[in-house]
Amino acid sequence: MTEEKIPIAHLSQFAEENPLAITVEGLDLVAVLHDDTVSLFEGRCPHQGTLLSEGSLDNNELICRGHSWRFNCLSGASPGRPGLALKKLPVEIEAGRVLVDRQDILTWKRQEQQPERSTLVPRPRRSIDDLPGPKGLPLLGNFLQLDMTQFHQNLEQWAARYGPIYLFKIGRRPLVVVADPELVGRVLRQRPHTYSRMGTMEPVFSELGVNGVFSAEGLDWRRQRRLVMQALDARHLRQFYPTMRQITGRLQKRWQRAAAVGAAIDVQKELRRYTVDVTTNLAFGYDMNTLEQEGDVIQQHLEKIFPVLSKRVNALFPHWRYFKLPADRALDSALVEVRQRVDQFIAHSHQALARHPERIDQPTNLLESLLVARDEAGALFTEDEIYANAVTMLLAGEDTTANSIAWLMHFLVRLPDVQRKAQAEVDAVLGPAELLSDYGDADKLTYLEAMTHETMRLKPVAPLNGHQTLVDVDLDGLHIPAGTIIVPLTRPAALQPDTFPEPETFKPERWLGDGHGADVPHPQAFMPFGSGPRLCPGRSLALLEIKTAMAMVCRNFDLLPVEEAGQVEERFAFTMMPANLFIRLSPRQTETH
Repeated sequence: MTEEKIPIAHLSQFAEENPLAITVEGLDLVAVLHDDTVSLFEGRCPHQGTLLSEGSLDNNELICRGHSWRFNCLSGASPGRPGLALKKLPVEIEAGRVLVDRQDILTWKRQEQQPERSTLVPRPRRSIDDLPGPKGLPLLGNFLQLDMTQFHQNLEQWAARYGPIYLFKIGRRPLVVVADPELVGRVLRQRPHTYSRMGTMEPVFSELGVNGVFSAEGLDWRRQRRLVMQALDARHLRQFYPTMRQITGRLQKRWQRAAAVGAAIDVQKELRRYTVDVTTNLAFGYDMNTLEQEGDVIQQHLEKIFPVLSKRVNALFPHWRYFKLPADRALDSALVEVRQRVDQFIAHSHQALARHPERIDQPTNLLESLLVARDEAGALFTEDEIYANAVTMLLAGEDTTANSIAWLMHFLVRLPDVQRKAQAEVDAVLGPAELLSDYGDADKLTYLEAMTHETMRLKPVAPLNGHQTLVDVDLDGLHIPAGTIIVPLTRPAALQPDTFPEPETFKPERWLGDGHGADVPHPQAFMPFGSGPRLCPGRSLALLEIKTAMAMVCRNFDLLPVEEAGQVEERFAFTMMPANLFIRLSPRQTETH
């Protein structure tokens, strides 16, 4: 057979500071340019399958954005991990074109399509009907046994009773729940070719006009993901950090006023103001400044979306298409308000591009990137997609990060010794300053980072994921037909003593080895931002927000309980959030103040 060289890129597409995403024959690859040499590697990190094209380059190393694993740009070897190296394909350069042999690609594709090896004990082939699970009713299944505000706990309790793989039904629709960490990791790594989001998700999101990168599939997802990742890369976050610091200063002043009068604060609602202000500034270049406002703000409308989304995705019957309940009408009103606000952001970005035409080549935020992509000749970005991704950024940026910071503050209230250790570290890093001053200083807050990991282990904002098989799947000897819903649970494995000793104890010290829990027997036992190619795009932003906000809190306040508020509870509304979480702040008196 004669060799057939196919072009996969042009040298003009490379930037010295960024890797280049390549997709050939459905394979995810990554190309890097270093010292005038192009290297082509497998596109997914061997650790948890994160797309390496979303990483960064540092001197002669490619760094995975998921957990900062490093690989040599020429050999693909990983320093400090003997025997581990990225698979590499030979390339040729001809008239600026980067060429690869088609037969090499096809051979690699056949290897990639081989079933993934498992360390689990092989089991006889069985069907999903053989699985254990709670008994249900005819036509209704287990629907009446579910409390949608405690959905995650319902499924976790059944996992404890029926084992790491079981079956339940909503109506006649079977759902396979997977709580085994290795199998959960496999499901997440094999997206988007073997598994997609559950089939009810995309139509529900589309009905509400919010079908952005989170719920999109296939080519739509790849196209939208690229622009979202560019807006959230390290370069943009570094440039944005002075603005984040300014917004954090507003939160500090707001909470100083509350502390002066001894007022209890509703932590989650307060933090939603902070995270929305950060998101709108970073993603849209628009300063909402809800922290210095009272009354009607966009958060009051956004908070109505997730609960209804959660119910509709798992509904027994789509009643809202035929008659609407009060919650559905409230959602419709909220969406009208959100649309008006997002239209303001879009108009503001149009004006900014008109005033600064140089931004057409170098957009400064996500919304500008989306508008430029829409206006490019032949671009397929639509107005609806621009709106959907704007709302997706608002929802994801507002809710999940606010929840994580709120849970972290909850643990600090309960554990005064941990609070004092965090304060001591922050005092040492900040010195006389009241806020974290520099983007790079966030890396010095190792104990605060460990607290963040421990919070996410015990209180993950995404304790479950809904997926659907695109093809027939064999999962540990279990035959799962195409179209079956799979629900991976991420928390049970993190609460097992063989994975985390003393699993119920809040123990930040367990993360102070390498900062990422690589000593955990199952890396999939800790996946607060998911895993695989669809690792949360906002991971780096969320961690930076958490460190910046918590450094301000620990430097300036003591956190005190509000006994009369009652018990803090978990509540599920598409994400898992704290309910009834109130904290009282007291100004700290330190020598450097």
